Amino acid sequence: MVSIAFQGLSAPQATAANTLPLGIALESHPYPYSVQYLPLEIEGQSLRMAYMDVPATGASNGATLVLMHGKNFPSSYWQVPIQKLTAAGYRVIVPDQIGFVNKSSKPDCNRSEGVRTCIRKLEQSLLL
Repeated sequence: MVSIAFQGLSAPQATAANTLPLGIALESHPYPYSVQYLPLEIEGQSLRMAYMDVPATGASNGATLVLMHGKNFPSSYWQVPIQKLTAAGYRVIVPDQIGFVNKSSKPDCNRSEGVRTCIRKLEQSLLL
């Protein structure tokens, strides 16, 4: 039998800030900008896609950019680029992809088709 002891190591102490559950839709995780929801139906499922639509903070150049996050990141990951792009005059739209670690729905569906459908519906909804 092997016994290992680590002197001076202890489990981190819980604080009020880290004891709140995040929830499946990251309900208690703050995003840097207002989050809106686009209702969708994909493969017979009623879903919602969260997104941030951030207006230009500098003189608007009339252009809109859409930033897409990767599988393991929510759209809030783009906070610093959003600040820089909106200051440069861009409107920035950042959707939370359906089915990943974020505020959007987590459906049981084909993700590839779901992403294409979500982007088309977001474009139509925001008149892009």
